[in-house]
Amino acid sequence: MTPTDLADLDRRLRRIEDRAEIQELGQRYCRYIDDSDWARLRTLFTDDAAMAGQTGGDAVVATLRAIRGGYGRTIHTAQGLVLEQQDDGHARGYVPSSAQLDIGGQFVVSAIRYFDEYVKAGGAWKFARRDLRFAYALPWSQAGLALVDKLPVRWPGTEPAPADDPSGGPQ
Repeated sequence: MTPTDLADLDRRLRRIEDRAEIQELGQRYCRYIDDSDWARLRTLFTDDAAMAGQTGGDAVVATLRAIRGGYGRTIHTAQGLVLEQQDDGHARGYVPSSAQLDIGGQFVVSAIRYFDEYVKAGGAWKFARRDLRFAYALPWSQAGLALVDKLPVRWPGTEPAPADDPSGGPQ
């Protein structure tokens, strides 16, 4: 192998390792939010991260903590990772996910797409931006409406709303 071949192999291996680390970032997010492990959740975000209408890693985690504080048990599941762009220190992609939530004693199911921007900071990949969109979120008793209703976002105590996920659905 030539030095150029070795450099290319090293770059390709680093890209695969980075992809695996980014995928694990989404899995860690699910675990830490379900476990209410706010200190570890904070380590997943950059200091200037943006999510949930907040800017700054501390503000993002404080908002997620406040939202999560109104729930009972939760199970968030990241179901994959699609990287749309990646270089040595930046990446962009989406994570199709689902969540099962106890909200006020109601079993709520949801389908989520996280549209993420990642940066490598301090030797680790972190969320720089996380935009979540719901295909549906509704009580289990209404699960049959998830993919066929024009208003499939039905958080307990709120008016039904259209999906904010760009995947389509009933028009």
